[in-house]
Amino acid sequence: MRGACIGVLVCSQRQARSDARSSCWRGAMRSLSGKSYSGKSYAAAAGLAVLPLVSSPAVAQQPTALPAITVQGATLEAPRPRSATGAPVEGQTAPAAPAESVGTGDTVGGAPAYTIGNAVSVVTGEELRNQQVRTAVDALRSLPGVAVNRSGGVGNFTQVRIRGAEGNHTLVLIDGIEANNIADGEFDFSNLSAEDIARIEVIRGPMSGLYGSNAVGGVINIITRDGKGPLTVTMRSEAGSFGTRDLAMRAAGGNDNAHLAVSYSLRATDGFNISPTGGENDGSRIGTFTLRGGAKLLPGVTLDFTVRHTEKTADRDGFGNIFDPALAGTLATAFDDRSTLGNRVLLAGANLRWDTPDGRFTQEVRANHNGTVTTDTDRTFFSRSKNTSENDKVSYLATYRLEAPGIKQSFSGRIEKEDEQFTPEGTFADGRLRERGRIAYTGEWRGAFADRLFLTANVRRDDNDNFQDFTTWRTAASLVLRELNARPHASVGTAVKLPTMFEQFGTDQFFRPNPGLTPEKSFGWDAGLEFTFHQGRTLFDVTYFRANLTDKINGFFFDPGIGNFTAINLPGESTREGVEVSARFKLARNLTLGGAYTYTDARDPNGQREVRRPPHSARTDVAYAFDGGRGSATLGVVYNGRMDDTAFVLPFFTPSQRVELSDYWLINATASYKVSPGVEIYGRVENLLNQHYQETFGFESAPIAAYAGVKLTFGGTDGIGARPGAAR
Repeated sequence: MRGACIGVLVCSQRQARSDARSSCWRGAMRSLSGKSYSGKSYAAAAGLAVLPLVSSPAVAQQPTALPAITVQGATLEAPRPRSATGAPVEGQTAPAAPAESVGTGDTVGGAPAYTIGNAVSVVTGEELRNQQVRTAVDALRSLPGVAVNRSGGVGNFTQVRIRGAEGNHTLVLIDGIEANNIADGEFDFSNLSAEDIARIEVIRGPMSGLYGSNAVGGVINIITRDGKGPLTVTMRSEAGSFGTRDLAMRAAGGNDNAHLAVSYSLRATDGFNISPTGGENDGSRIGTFTLRGGAKLLPGVTLDFTVRHTEKTADRDGFGNIFDPALAGTLATAFDDRSTLGNRVLLAGANLRWDTPDGRFTQEVRANHNGTVTTDTDRTFFSRSKNTSENDKVSYLATYRLEAPGIKQSFSGRIEKEDEQFTPEGTFADGRLRERGRIAYTGEWRGAFADRLFLTANVRRDDNDNFQDFTTWRTAASLVLRELNARPHASVGTAVKLPTMFEQFGTDQFFRPNPGLTPEKSFGWDAGLEFTFHQGRTLFDVTYFRANLTDKINGFFFDPGIGNFTAINLPGESTREGVEVSARFKLARNLTLGGAYTYTDARDPNGQREVRRPPHSARTDVAYAFDGGRGSATLGVVYNGRMDDTAFVLPFFTPSQRVELSDYWLINATASYKVSPGVEIYGRVENLLNQHYQETFGFESAPIAAYAGVKLTFGGTDGIGARPGAAR
């Protein structure tokens, strides 16, 4: 389990939707369902979570403790500023999470996790760097309630499902900017470099009462590193298997008055063969530029801004060779051809904030832009598609805080205007601009009573231009029982997911849009119990959740009446429920052990298991520091149980049938060592057991791989030429 996991939940998702790909390929990505499983592998998987419980914490030689966790994305309330020294958030009585390293830009404010009723997992920037995570989705694998599916190599379409919901039921925020592509409603996690990330928060449960559409299964809130700290320049170079080259550069510096961070990373690989047959390697190239800064304009008035630009090209192979008569009646898989895909994503945002001198009243004006262009060149059907999507938001947020002996309250309100634009272009598209928008009104009350009972209530009203208006809500509670070292927590709420632009207006040779689709609706709740033992060195949590979904959209339904695929609302109700167990130990000052196990039961309206949701998943992680912190080593073990997928019969991709994907184990090992101030060497091995597996039917995954590199740091507190005692 990466990060401190608070809560336990499970997932399901719907038919995966790719945006501008050939719809045969999109059909494979969008299919879903499942079966019931049991066996020795699941006992072993459960053992991954149990392992920390049978490891005696008595080995701790000093009174060490797990760091406290703060969460930013689970509340509407504007976060209070946090000092560079890691000073506590106001009102926090538990130990404050220290700054990870002065000058790293990783210190992030927020609400203490024990005040949040939702189940939350947090992955820190330090963990990302120690585990040498290059693509952020690899930090999410088998976190409680999280399922990951990649269609081939690192540059290919990658989905994350939370609590058995769909891929486009996961809302992704990067520095407060909604990053989902409005064309298909999803965020392609293959676009997300981990290079400049300070923290990843996974907040489970229906969150439409706070964020509106998309937040059905939960929210993934990503916060990048700021520039506060002494001037620091870092450069990293890496090479390894599949002809991989990886370069990254970052420069940052500043203080509370003004700060700036700029970075660029490039990862290129010749790849491996993602097709089950043939021998053609499928490569990719992903470049990411980030700029984040801020300044204090006046006492209590600050301006912050962020810009993130990602450009990706990747080989994807064809899907379903309809031109080979010998394959008629067989199941469609990837096959070697020169089909390619591309993504260009621009996220930009600015936030103007004013705090009164007493800190009671905070106002924010925010403007965000998400521009996403997806392209696909299909060499099988000699077609090309391009989808251009833009999403612009302007909002005003106000928070007022009241305090009395033993009682603290906050009242927050936000008004937000959102405009969406979508233009489908290409061989079979009409090139027409479509627009839709809404004005949303959100209110939140938070109460803390005797620093023991913490309550949150949200309500949101969306006035839509193109759909019926809707109201969503959420409540959450957390009760700290210090006498029992226990914390019961629970949340309940509703959620809505609007049809995607492509489902309503997109066209290609294998798909016809349906403008008459209605929004999906969901109700869900969860309840859990968290224990803290051994003076804060042990954290254990178990949570049960249940949710339903009505008006589920099948985005790849074959309609005999039109002789093509389309999208429809399904009758009936989909259900999702599950249990997660997570544990984390600080065994010694330099040794941390974590484990998690998730059971997921996600059913479609026909009662069948949803596809690509493993009923059983688990992981364990060990992190060890040595030689006074100059060296570090990690070992991660991930188990993904057997799961169903949908396969299509050639040559017409109909009918479809269920297939079973085998379970698999992934073991990754890393090591790094600072040979001198500012000079670090590192290496890692991925898929140590050389497992052969598929995350999506018909697409192969990477075999064993090894990488090594060097990182140089100039300035800062411990880099080359650093000034002793330099601080923020």
